[in-house]
Amino acid sequence: MKAIFTLLTTVLMIFSSYAQPFSGLVLEEIDNGGAVSGTTYRLYAQMNEGLVYSMWANEEYSHVIETTTTFYQDSFGADLQSGISTMFFGMVPTLEWDSWVTLGDTYTDAPSTVGDLNFSSFSTSSWSFGGSVNSDASIFRTPDNVNCLPDANGLVLLGQFTTDGTLSGFINLRGKDANGDVWEETGIPIPQIIPGCTDDSYLEYDSTANTDDGSCATLVVFGCTDDSYLEYDASANTDDGSCATLVVFGCTDDSYLEYDASANTDDGSCTTLVVFGCTDDSYLEYDASANTDDGSCATLVVFGCT
Repeated sequence: MKAIFTLLTTVLMIFSSYAQPFSGLVLEEIDNGGAVSGTTYRLYAQMNEGLVYSMWANEEYSHVIETTTTFYQDSFGADLQSGISTMFFGMVPTLEWDSWVTLGDTYTDAPSTVGDLNFSSFSTSSWSFGGSVNSDASIFRTPDNVNCLPDANGLVLLGQFTTDGTLSGFINLRGKDANGDVWEETGIPIPQIIPGCTDDSYLEYDSTANTDDGSCATLVVFGCTDDSYLEYDASANTDDGSCATLVVFGCTDDSYLEYDASANTDDGSCTTLVVFGCTDDSYLEYDASANTDDGSCATLVVFGCT
């Protein structure tokens, strides 16, 4: 996916892909600086070639863009981008984040419309049209209009939506490929932004997330994380199966009487040094200080007059 470079861009996400020339929909989250409540999104068609000239619906294929709450509609705003006057942005800062639709990023060149686009529903939680008898409608331009062409990043702007809810829905698009042949896509799902850590080298990684939210904080360190094993690594936070040898506490120094050959972890129980010697006082070689017989007992004591 090509990156979009604007001062407002914080994240891009392509949700689904289709055959050439249309690649998919892109949802861009832009920073509205808290000027209005909620998040501002821009919806684009990602193109590999050609152009987009219509967003449409009919009896068979309806159009729905909705939110789980409501769309922000500025009192000075409009349903189409071309109805917004940028000269008022300084006086009415909230106007810049109004919800509207378009074909191509332009505040001055209005697209044409035909049929009932049901813009009245746009002021609530769902902008929908089509799907019933005689409900054909569209926003369109003639294919020779420059605003049908993708920008340097291969994108054609379709709308801006500000809401504190979650966007969903599906749309239909029509355009022409590089050869001038008409293409059409129906029921294209609106991308879903799922925030989270998207880098699997961090503990906070969320495999369901498609938009990084800066929550990646702790790098994964592989190792044995069970301190009942000799291989335990206190710096590890992700077990890699390297735990193999259970810890056995005991005296591990064979120069002490308490030595335990099965122990692999000294527990400080070594207290009495081994003293080799004859430990049987029935032998002349008997050593009272010895605590470990070394086989040196050789001569039995025989009492009598010597």
